[in-house]
Amino acid sequence: MRLKGNKAMLITTRGIVLREKLVGENDKFIDVLTNDLGVIEISAKGARKINAKNSPASQLFAYSKFCVQKRGERYYLNSSEPIHIFYDLRLDMEKLALASYFAEIILFSATSEEPSQEILRLMLNSLEFLSSGKRNKEFLKSVFELRLLSEIGLMPDIVGCAECGAYLSDKMYFIFENGIILCPTCYDLNLHAEAAQLSLPLLHAIRYIVLTEFEKLWNFKISDEVQKKLNYIAEKYLVLHLDKHFKTLEFYKSICSKEF
Repeated sequence: MRLKGNKAMLITTRGIVLREKLVGENDKFIDVLTNDLGVIEISAKGARKINAKNSPASQLFAYSKFCVQKRGERYYLNSSEPIHIFYDLRLDMEKLALASYFAEIILFSATSEEPSQEILRLMLNSLEFLSSGKRNKEFLKSVFELRLLSEIGLMPDIVGCAECGAYLSDKMYFIFENGIILCPTCYDLNLHAEAAQLSLPLLHAIRYIVLTEFEKLWNFKISDEVQKKLNYIAEKYLVLHLDKHFKTLEFYKSICSKEF
């Protein structure tokens, strides 16, 4: 909702806080992933005070309703109301680290002033499962990575062999550089050194993540062995195509109690 006053435009939106930058003793800037404006930076005056009216809604990983004023190219927080705050994330360092990794990916890849409903939905559902512990962390990580890439236009082409169109084979090869799959007949080791062999369960899992409707996204199960390979492929593909070193990923790996 946008209301125009005499001095500034008043905008109401919903979003989740992805990053805080402290300013002075009581103020901060917050980067918020919104449903209709993409990622925007909001100046939150006095929000660091314990009893400040905007303190709960503007904390890290709070999903809130924000009323902001836009002056020029900047947004200033007028009022806010928390919708859901993921408190449990703060009680588990691994969960908090993984949530921070999700946030860093979005901050790097999402754009401002463009609707981001599906990305916001993906983030909120991922944090809900992560906070509640209803899904394995590595499972959530792989799903988030591949689905987010698909939402921003980097979906791998895994419907069939890129050369002959074969849909199924006992094994397929995933080519990281261009995000395609090749059947054994079309795959050439000399031409595609950076590739991962896909078993049928692994191929089905990747297809499911990038192609299924959002409501069913998390409704599948895979073995620990398939999860290990899926984790490797999703992460490698994301880092390669975003061409970015994520410090939060490095930190998450450093504190994980289980290696994949």
